[in-house]
Amino acid sequence: MRLMRFIALAAMALIAYGPSANAGSLDEDAFRNIPVGKATKFSNLSSLDAQAVCLLQPYQDRLPSNNALAARVNDYLAANNYVPDEEHFAFVLIGKEAIEIAAFNRSQKLDVLAKHEVSPSVEEMLPKGFAPHDCASGQFAAFTKIGFRARTYVLLGEAR
Repeated sequence: MRLMRFIALAAMALIAYGPSANAGSLDEDAFRNIPVGKATKFSNLSSLDAQAVCLLQPYQDRLPSNNALAARVNDYLAANNYVPDEEHFAFVLIGKEAIEIAAFNRSQKLDVLAKHEVSPSVEEMLPKGFAPHDCASGQFAAFTKIGFRARTYVLLGEAR
């Protein structure tokens, strides 16, 4: 059982940081240092000209939509044997030519909320002009962080 878990985590690390992903596409330090309560555009964190940025929650191995973009991402995830688990969340960075995965360990200092998890009390904490999305248009893609229930959560959305 431990061997299987190790193999799954190793596969995730290869997908997130291996040859199929450009380590420079999402500035991890800048991402981790997004200030709580502020919206930060994806374009300020990455040099990738993204068509879209999508969230993969823990245990989520595919995008739920059937549109062409989701089909392209899902084919990529399947071809690269993407293995989600409880301890990680990821953002799929979708460029014109390339698809990349930026995976993060969940912790008290960095966790994730999906759009459906945004309650009215969380909504009040979001910066003005920020709308949560599970997939955001590259042009408007942004992240924000909130402090909630003794954890810091990052949310993907669009800032206009």
